[in-house]
Amino acid sequence: MMTGFPRISLVTPSLDQGKFIRATIESVLSQGYPNLDYRVHDGGSTDETLAVLREFEPRVTFVSEKDAGQADAINRGLATATGEVLGYLNSDDVLRPGALAAVGEAFALDPELLFVWGRASYLDEAGNAVSPYLARPDAIERLADACFIAQPAAFFRRKVWEEIGPFDTSLHHAMDYDYWLRIAARYPRSKMRFVDSELAGCRMHADAKTVAGWTRALAEIFALVKRRTGYVSLWWCVAKWDHLTDGRSQATDPHPVPWRAYPPAILEFMRRNPARLWGRGLRGAPTALARRLAGA
Repeated sequence: MMTGFPRISLVTPSLDQGKFIRATIESVLSQGYPNLDYRVHDGGSTDETLAVLREFEPRVTFVSEKDAGQADAINRGLATATGEVLGYLNSDDVLRPGALAAVGEAFALDPELLFVWGRASYLDEAGNAVSPYLARPDAIERLADACFIAQPAAFFRRKVWEEIGPFDTSLHHAMDYDYWLRIAARYPRSKMRFVDSELAGCRMHADAKTVAGWTRALAEIFALVKRRTGYVSLWWCVAKWDHLTDGRSQATDPHPVPWRAYPPAILEFMRRNPARLWGRGLRGAPTALARRLAGA
């Protein structure tokens, strides 16, 4: 039934994620996608990762060598990829059943399509769903204000890689967000599509960068969006002060933003942005506040 679907190349960057990588690999191989190029680029793991990888030879191509970090590993893997459609899946995340078929079908039906993204869920360490990722059909229109694209549920055509270039290796947390912003700035919305299916699961655990380094991640995101869009949205300021208020994560512990987080968030928004850009950075804020009031 998938005859004519494009070849998909998927890269998994890996470093000492031996306790999760088996589930990652199995989630990919169990897709049954007939035209798949799957490769793991390992950064020189010293745990059980390599033993697990050897179990899947030759169905999974892997290299283990020192690299300059996650973005560099992704770039190395994609540079040797053979597919028409590209993506990457971190070594602690998983694909949902049927994900690659849904992606392949979207690209097969529209030769002009360059970028797709779908729904995803946050998972706990055991792989149980905790909460939905805030993926949105209008993510491209809202991308300057927040990242509503789940990285493991996003795929792009080789043309994008050839024209935009590799992921930014100077970024430790937000290399995917940066790439989506670059895509949105270059191509028309008509060449992008939201797939209304759950495509992936993002595992949240103590060692995950999003959990362990959320403060550092926010600092990187603030600098990135300022550079790419010219402003830092109120949404990101609220996200920062929500976290600073009690240390909780919306990913692992979804909760209403405490009222006391709003005043410092608004002050930071005003301080970081010139007044002429306040209108842009406040887009969606009245609706979000109304929802917060309704749920109070």
